[in-house]
Amino acid sequence: MKKDPTIKATNSEQESYYEEALNEMNSGDRRPGIYAKAIADSLGDEKKVDSLYLKYRAQSLMEEAERIAAEKIAAERIEAERIAEEERLEAERKAKEERLEAEEERLEAERKAEKLEAERKAEEERIWNERLDDKSNKMVFSDLLKGFLLSIFLITAVLFLLLLAAPSVI
Repeated sequence: MKKDPTIKATNSEQESYYEEALNEMNSGDRRPGIYAKAIADSLGDEKKVDSLYLKYRAQSLMEEAERIAAEKIAAERIEAERIAEEERLEAERKAKEERLEAEEERLEAERKAEKLEAERKAEEERIWNERLDDKSNKMVFSDLLKGFLLSIFLITAVLFLLLLAAPSVI
C-alpha cells in the first residue's frame, strides 16, 4: 500500500477540530454548504462524502479559529493602542500641568522680586528724603549762620567806615 504524499498526520491542535467535525456529523448536525461541497467533490462516491465532509469541516473550524484568533489579536492591538494613547494623553496632561505649575512659580517669584524691589526703592527713597531733610536743615542752619555773620560783618564795616569818616565825633 502506497502512502499518499498529500496526507499528513494531524497535530494535537488539528485533532480537536476533526473531533468536533466528527461529533457534528455523527449527531446529524451537518453544515449544508460543506456537505454539498463534499458530495460534489466525491464525484458520486458515497464512501468519500463523509471523509471529505470531515476534512472540509475541520478545515472550516480551523479557519474560524484562526479568524477568531486574528480578531482577538486585532482587538488586543486596538486596546493596546488605546491604552498607549491614553497614557500619552495623560503624560501630556501631566507635562502641561507641570509647565503651568512652573509658570505659576516663576510668576510668583517675579511678584516677590518686584515687591522686594519696590520695598527696596521705597526704603531708598525714605533714606534719601531723610538725608535731604537733614541737608535742608543743615543748609537752613548754615544759611542762617552765614546771614548772621554777614550782618555782623556789615555792621562792623559800617561802624569802621563811620569811625574813619568822622574821627572827631567819638
